[in-house]
Amino acid sequence: MIIHSITLEEIERMKKLIVVIVALIFFCGCSSDVAENTIAQFEGGNITKEDLAAHYKKLKMESRYRNNPEQLTPEFVFDHALNMEMIIARGLKEKLHLDPWIRQEIHGFMSDLFLKVMQDRLVPKIDKENITEEETRQFYEEHKENYLKKALYSVNMVKIDDREKAESTVSKIREGRITFEDAAKKYSTDEKSGNKGGFIGTRSLDKFRGNWRPAIENLKLNKVSDPAKIDDDYYIFKLTQKTEPYQYTYEEKSAYIKNDVLYDKYRKEWEKTYARLKQEFEVKIDEEKLKGFYEEWKENP
Repeated sequence: MIIHSITLEEIERMKKLIVVIVALIFFCGCSSDVAENTIAQFEGGNITKEDLAAHYKKLKMESRYRNNPEQLTPEFVFDHALNMEMIIARGLKEKLHLDPWIRQEIHGFMSDLFLKVMQDRLVPKIDKENITEEETRQFYEEHKENYLKKALYSVNMVKIDDREKAESTVSKIREGRITFEDAAKKYSTDEKSGNKGGFIGTRSLDKFRGNWRPAIENLKLNKVSDPAKIDDDYYIFKLTQKTEPYQYTYEEKSAYIKNDVLYDKYRKEWEKTYARLKQEFEVKIDEEKLKGFYEEWKENP
């Protein structure tokens, strides 16, 4: 059962107002015992004074009530909480919590919330001040590529869907009968870059489209390339500017490196934590079904 009629705005509101209680009802269950401080009961749960206090605290943080605190009367808080519970009760009755998309929303919110509560217990705080210079220097040497400013290419392009027309355009540009920029405006089938004289950006090679990179990598400064057939079109490129790569020294990036060391330490600790949790909760994976999922994903991501 997939719920198609729920809007993004409704989902955001649902996440903010009811998803925590939905999750707690569904995953934790509700006690059948009626506590002394229970104010209201209903099929599947109850509302206590503590619930209302927490509800009030949450409502106070919302801008519409933060700016109008007089709206948050005890009566309003109780009615709001009870109405919310009724929406949840109806949703559970309709088994919305079993819909995979809604379950993903619930689980995502729960994991974020529980992480905030348990973070220091799952991974103890690592003191950045205890990271030594020896550690940071070693990290720099092992990850120098992280502190390399890549070469930047400024490239213009003309995209043409016919080989003969592309070759003719190259000849006109090289012979000076038309500028590259005017050729892009006049002939390019890529309207966006054509309007800019063929300019497609200044960035590192890996930020250009994958099938453009072989042609761009071998461009000579201010030289017009031969037409390169890519997919069903022909591309003419021109490199107008290129900055050379630059390797930052340890001294130039020492502050950043220390932060990276800290992040790396946390990453490794979280990897240990997740491995421990999988063991604690006896995770069993059907490798054949997982393999099938991976294969299906590759075919239809």
